[in-house]
Amino acid sequence: MVRRAGRDAAGGIGCALLSSRVLRGARVREAGTNPNVVILHQEAEAHAMHTRTPRPGRWAAIALAAGLAAALGLGATSVGAEPAWDGNGAPPVLVTAPTGTRLGAPARNTIWPCPYVIPIPGTDETGIVGRTVATEITLAETPWVQDGMIDVAKIALVPGAVQLESVFTVTETGTTRRLRGNGIPNHPIGTFPIPQTSDAYAYYAALPAQGYANAAEIPVAPYDLSADLPIDPVMSAEPSCIPALMTGIALTGGAWHVEAAPDSRLNVYDPNAALPTDRCFGHPYATEYHYHGYSWKCMEQGEPGKPSPLLGYALDGFGIYGPRGADGTLVTNAELDECHGRVGWVMFNGTWQEIYHYVLNNEYPYSIGCFRGKPHVPSHMMPGGAMPSEHP
Repeated sequence: MVRRAGRDAAGGIGCALLSSRVLRGARVREAGTNPNVVILHQEAEAHAMHTRTPRPGRWAAIALAAGLAAALGLGATSVGAEPAWDGNGAPPVLVTAPTGTRLGAPARNTIWPCPYVIPIPGTDETGIVGRTVATEITLAETPWVQDGMIDVAKIALVPGAVQLESVFTVTETGTTRRLRGNGIPNHPIGTFPIPQTSDAYAYYAALPAQGYANAAEIPVAPYDLSADLPIDPVMSAEPSCIPALMTGIALTGGAWHVEAAPDSRLNVYDPNAALPTDRCFGHPYATEYHYHGYSWKCMEQGEPGKPSPLLGYALDGFGIYGPRGADGTLVTNAELDECHGRVGWVMFNGTWQEIYHYVLNNEYPYSIGCFRGKPHVPSHMMPGGAMPSEHP
C-alpha cells in the first residue's frame, strides 16, 4: 500500500498535458498509425498544475515541452552515432522511444498503462487508455533529441543544488517492508521555482499552471510518502499494467514516476525528450519531486566494473538496481523482459540470491515498464475520474 496525504495522488499516468495553445504551433513529428499508448495521469495536472481536475469530465489544458520547443522556435540538433557506454559513469545518450511505439500491451522498450476509461478533452465522450485513445508514443523535437537519441549533455537542465530536509526510513517486519518519508531526496535538487535566467525556464514558463503564474513557478514541497511492500515478493504468471503515476521508491527518499507525458490531444511523449529536469533527472509533480530517465545519477553508483547496488523498490516489492549486472557489465534492453527486469543474481534482503529485479539503464523506458509482481497501489492513486475498463 502507498499513501500520499494532502491531495489526490492519482490521476492516471504521465507527465503534464500539452495545451492546445502550444500544440497548434508545434513542429512535432506525426504519430504513426499503430495503436500505442500513453499513460494519462494527473501529472496532467502536474508540472503545470498544483490542484485536482475541477471535475471528472474535464482535463486541464496543461503544456509539456514536446510541442513547446517547436513553438519557441527551437530545432533539434544532431547527436550522431550512439556513443559506446559500458554502464559505468554517465551515459552520453538516452535511447528514447520512436514515434509509433505501442503502449497498449506489455513489451520491451515501452510502458504498459492500465486501460482506464478517461474523458476525451473537448468532447463529451470517453476513451480507453491504450486501446482507443493515448495509444502510441510520439517523438518530441527538442534541441537535445535527434535520431532517436537524447544527448544528455545538451539538455537544458534546471540549475541549482538546493538541499532540502529529507526524512526517510525503511523498517521491516516478518513479511513487510515499510518505507516512510517526506518525498524529499537526500541529495541536492534543482532550484524550484525555476530561475528566470536559466535555459530551462522558457520550457516551463510557457506552460499554464493553475495557482501559479506559470509552471516554472511550481516549488518542491514535502508530502507524506508511505509504502508497505512485501519483503519476499512473488512473480506473477503474467505481468501487470501500471495503475498509477508512481512506480517505485528510491533509497534516496525520492520516487520514480512512469515515463510518459500526454498532451491535450492525448498524444504521448517520453518526458526526458520533452522537458528539462534538474541535474539528478528530477522535477516536481504538483510540488512532489520525482525521477525520470538517468534517474540513478545522484544515487549510489557502486564500484566500476562491479554489480550495481540496490537503489530502491518497485511498488510490487522487487528491487530496482543500476545498469550493471552480476558480471559488472551493462544490462541492455535485449537482456530484459517486457517489464524492464529479469531473473538474475543480486544482493537482496541481505543475501546474494537469484531473484527477479528491475534494472535502470539508458534505453526507454529506462526503469519500470510494467510489473512482474502485484503492485501495492491503493484506489486513491487511480486516475482521477477514471473507471477501470475490463483488464486483458
